[in-house]
Amino acid sequence: MDWYLAAPFIHDASDLWLTRFVPNRGEIGFHAVPAPYRHDRSRKLTGLAAWSDYFRHGAAVWDAARRGPARSGILTCFPQLPIAVGLRKRLAHSRTPVVAWNMNLGGLYPGARRRLAMTAYAAVNRFVVHSRAEVTSYSHWLQMDPARFEFVPLQRATTDIVIEEDTAAPFVLSMGSAHRDYRLLFGVLAELRYPAVVVAGPHALEGLQVPANVTVRSGLSVEQCHELVQRARVNVIPVANLETASGQVTLLDAMVFGRATIITRCPASVDYVDDGRDALLVGAGDHDDLKTAIDKLWQDAALRTAIGRAARRTAVERFSDEAIGQVMGRVLHDARAEAD
Repeated sequence: MDWYLAAPFIHDASDLWLTRFVPNRGEIGFHAVPAPYRHDRSRKLTGLAAWSDYFRHGAAVWDAARRGPARSGILTCFPQLPIAVGLRKRLAHSRTPVVAWNMNLGGLYPGARRRLAMTAYAAVNRFVVHSRAEVTSYSHWLQMDPARFEFVPLQRATTDIVIEEDTAAPFVLSMGSAHRDYRLLFGVLAELRYPAVVVAGPHALEGLQVPANVTVRSGLSVEQCHELVQRARVNVIPVANLETASGQVTLLDAMVFGRATIITRCPASVDYVDDGRDALLVGAGDHDDLKTAIDKLWQDAALRTAIGRAARRTAVERFSDEAIGQVMGRVLHDARAEAD
């Protein structure tokens, strides 16, 4: 079977993303349909202009698959594209298999948004989610068989560690805009008084008082973010979302770079790390727990090193492109068999 790939972050037909690591490539053909727009990860909501982009992209990948070999499937990334493709599939009364990878909704919405999702996603054969909790929450929200949802860990490319921890000017780092509990973090940092950097979109900090020891930055490149992750003494991911998964990309980036990380015990963390081995887990909204964890890692260099090394091993062995590419091959095979 040939698979047509549409992802908001793919802008060149030669970029085959994870499909490069799928085994038995001789039996499966992959074709990328580039996105004609730039995906903004920092935005709070998907506006009308963005939805227009997604529907154009969905139409392009649908048309490409229909022009392809008789046995063709569609592989999408993120929640918006499978809505666009799913509606096209339903209108065409087609049996074209559709796999929705990176299925992370951010929130479960009521009313018309839920009804639209139920209508469009009914045409999707397999959903790949990145936490076990989302199998239950999404299947219940969409009133679908949980067997159509599969937990596959989020992956990150294995990257060399090229920058050492900044021992001359140490700082705490926290990154991300989606469902972060910066109110809690700012309260803790104000008491600890450790220098800190927070990288987040303005909407994530709206209405909050930034402590004097915290520097806020936004609009950084991926390279700049990776530099900060490596230089930071402690990486902290305070998550305010116990329903869906938020914070996984930030967590995995820190793990790939071998950095000790503190993250809220939530769907984004419990399937990825063991508390005390490759990260420290803290209770949601627990001020004292977070304060103790930050202070502990800040003061204990040996602990930071041990956790960072374990995190790097876990990331390479379980969450690399190579490891997850093997799983993708099986998921696509199962989706094709179900569509036949």
